[in-house]
Formats: sequence, C-alpha cells, structure tokens
Amino acid sequence: MTRPDQLKPREDSVPGTPYDAFVVGAALPELRFTITPAIVEEYFDSVEADRSLYKLDGRLAAPPNVLFPYMTVPLYRKYPPIQGIVMAEVEFRWRNPIWADETTDMVVTGKVADKFEKRGRRYVRWEAEWKRADGTPIASMVNTFHVPS
Repeated sequence: MTRPDQLKPREDSVPGTPYDAFVVGAALPELRFTITPAIVEEYFDSVEADRSLYKLDGRLAAPPNVLFPYMTVPLYRKYPPIQGIVMAEVEFRWRNPIWADETTDMVVTGKVADKFEKRGRRYVRWEAEWKRADGTPIASMVNTFHVPS
C-alpha cells in the first residue's frame, strides 16, 4: 500500500519550483505505486461514497477519483511545489477500472506540455498517463495550474 504522502514532497520540505524552471517537453520521472483494497476502502469511507454506484458487470470498482490524492505526485517529484500554486483546470479521461478487491500496481508517466501567460498570470500545463504495471491504461490527465511570482 502506497499513500500519497509517502511519494510527494511537502511544500515546506524543499525549495519550490519557480515558473522559469519548468521546461516544456520535459519528461517526468516514471512513478510506481500500489493501490490496495485497504486504500480503496479508506477512500470509499472518506468521501462517503455509495458503493452501489461503482458496480461494473457485478464487480465493485474503486471510485475513479481514488487517483486524485496521487494527482500531483508525478509533477512534484521533479518540480517541487512553490507556496501558493492554484489549480486552474484538470481533465481526467478514464479508460479502465481499478477493482476494489484487488491490489493494483500503478505506473505513471508524464511531461510538461506547455507554459503560458494569461491576464498577467503564469500557468503550467502538464500531462500524465496512468496505467497498470501490465500496461493496461487506467486514465489520462491534463492539469493546468497557476504559478505565483
């Protein structure tokens, strides 16, 4: 079982990454972690999810957003967060379920896709692919956030 706080740095533990340090096209280090039935159960409880809504072909799946606590880990391992980052947009596309009753070894790859300014604010957009260790796609994600000066 891998908890998100075991994988990503805290904002105050290392110097944060200023806008100019993000490199468009830069690959993020591959991330591997494990989602266990215990993590899925804890997530169900914490969000007070109705388990009946997550049945697929009679089998219990994890809520897809069980990945949300891990969302920034791939980026923050290469580019630690600077104080004051504000998430602007996130888009997840779900491909296959994470089953609630089995351990799922995850592999995440990603890259910095873009940097831009809008109305005097600086933004970074990055992408990630979430797969099972066997290569089965789970989700793809695009996230945009504002980096303060």
